[in-house]
Amino acid sequence: MTTPPSTTWHHLSSDWINWADRLAPAAEKINRHMLEATDLEGLAASRNGAPLDVLDLASGVGEPAFSFARALGGSSHSSANIAGISGHVTATDIVPDMCDGLAERAAEEEIANITALPANMEKLPFSDQSFDIVSCRFGVMFCDDPDLALREAHRVLRPGGRAVFMVWAPLVDNPLFAAMDAILGNILGIGFDQAGLDPFSFGNVDQSMNRLEDAGFTGIEATSHNPAGRIPETAAFWKPQMDMLFGNILRDASDMDMGAINAAMFETLSPYIEDGHFQVPICFHVLSAKRT
Repeated sequence: MTTPPSTTWHHLSSDWINWADRLAPAAEKINRHMLEATDLEGLAASRNGAPLDVLDLASGVGEPAFSFARALGGSSHSSANIAGISGHVTATDIVPDMCDGLAERAAEEEIANITALPANMEKLPFSDQSFDIVSCRFGVMFCDDPDLALREAHRVLRPGGRAVFMVWAPLVDNPLFAAMDAILGNILGIGFDQAGLDPFSFGNVDQSMNRLEDAGFTGIEATSHNPAGRIPETAAFWKPQMDMLFGNILRDASDMDMGAINAAMFETLSPYIEDGHFQVPICFHVLSAKRT
């Protein structure tokens, strides 16, 4: 019996909080694709320079909400500020503990233009046409009803506003996740299916664009990205993603099982080692659309 997606995350907030600061630099790099897709400068110009209202869905403990907040002038000492535009970010997540962690991190980083609020993206507690931008990074695929979440995102978007979703490409294009799924299945009997997770349900670009159209969006565009980090081969670089997806299960695993998991991950991904560094590609799509 699988666990409903919406239930899974309530057991993982401590894992997300644990890794948030260490993953922030890498997150910032990929978040830029979402900011570019929203065309903040152009949208601000169309609003005659009025502050922009951003709604970030499934924010976890801060991504990409922090990147949008910095771009909109939320941090006075950040080089990410975009001259001439300002605004506020409402960061939401279905898990209250995630929102608490996000608010604490925002205070520590002195990001002033962000509010954290628990909310289910399938039933948003906001009025129609409340936001200029709706963003969601690697979250919509984990809803109980993703198409309902898309319709809700469209509902709260103002005419002329933009929505942007970052989603994983298929499993075959993401060797880290493929290795994780197979190895955890072999050793612990748990993988994405058994955990009630489907990270790759938006992997088919054409189908995903059709889903956005069915939700009411227009001007739908998609770009695909294949970055590969350069990580020392001595680093168990898979551990953050593994913890944030399966941490509630791994906490009960024996030392022997964890040793076997790490050894198998290293062996499976060793073909991607070059000059003493892992260079394992990931693949994701950025889907952008507007409300007319």
